[in-house]
Amino acid sequence: MIGDLTQLTLRRVPSAPSLQAYNAADELVIQRLEAHVGSGEPLLLVNDAFGALATALASTRPDWWSDSAMARQAMEENIRANQAVAPRVIDSPGDLNTQYSLVILHAPKSLALFDWQLSVLSAHLIHGGECWVTGMVKHLSRGHQKIMQRHFTQIDPGLAVKKARCVRLAQPLAHATTEPLRDYVAGDSTLVSLPGCFSESRPDPGALAFLNVFDQLPLVDRFVDLGCGNGVLALNYLHRHPTSQAILVDESRQATASAAASAERNGFRVQIAHNNGLAGLALEQLPLILCNPPFHQSTTLTTDIAHRLFNEAARALADQGEFWVVGNRHLNYHNTLKRWFKQVTPVSQHPKFVIFRCTGPAP
Repeated sequence: MIGDLTQLTLRRVPSAPSLQAYNAADELVIQRLEAHVGSGEPLLLVNDAFGALATALASTRPDWWSDSAMARQAMEENIRANQAVAPRVIDSPGDLNTQYSLVILHAPKSLALFDWQLSVLSAHLIHGGECWVTGMVKHLSRGHQKIMQRHFTQIDPGLAVKKARCVRLAQPLAHATTEPLRDYVAGDSTLVSLPGCFSESRPDPGALAFLNVFDQLPLVDRFVDLGCGNGVLALNYLHRHPTSQAILVDESRQATASAAASAERNGFRVQIAHNNGLAGLALEQLPLILCNPPFHQSTTLTTDIAHRLFNEAARALADQGEFWVVGNRHLNYHNTLKRWFKQVTPVSQHPKFVIFRCTGPAP
């Protein structure tokens, strides 16, 4: 039995009461599934951002694969809220079943990630199996179309409904699965990026602006890079202070894998956590936290994630510790940071980005 999305209790992570935890693309998938006759083989859901499909389709016992720790938290919370059966969580391609009759893939923003995921998934379909690529029409680019053509012979775009599309792919083309690495230099470090990692093909301008003030950072025995991406901030700090203990945290598994590869490339040993922020990591009395927070969640612009990270940083920081954060000027972090820190000092003169030194975590 397929659940009605409008009748379920569904929330986003982080909480955003004004935003739905599903969209018209999810509704279109449910509509298509009601007329779909499957083979009974396990269903696989990929990139189900808030677990809306996992909750609606819980009775089918799907497998569920996402790069995001936030998405997994949302899925688990929504499953519990609706007293539904949890899906089998896939942490890596090695956990996938040998064959699926149907894969439902929310098209990711990153074309490199989409290319890699399709190359993996096309090898895990039964004969006659299908992969449905879903998303809002404005987010399914020509690049997505070219990648689908590279991996499948049959491509049926179907009709767009409420500005959403569900593209049916069948007859996969046989070719080797690869996960291409990209690398580039930023500051003193060579960074390695896997598909889907933030700033996967070139250095992030905000991070580069941050590196320009690294000579002002305090020397500490341990620090956290919160939202580490491929490790650009942490590794450049270690090049200056190689005896410091680095703890790198990111909610993206592709990011933490990239950070691990980058650390190895630069000859550093670091601690890495794939986690939604600092929650549950038992980190406290930290002398230094570095942060280049996101201001989007997939294709949605939001500062909710950044604000939650600021709150968590304030709670984990030592009384004399320092929280350093970079942000676009238009995001107005100067005022929001004052909710959690007594002293918020701009330390850069960059025309687009501001780097803040925050001290005195508010009680």
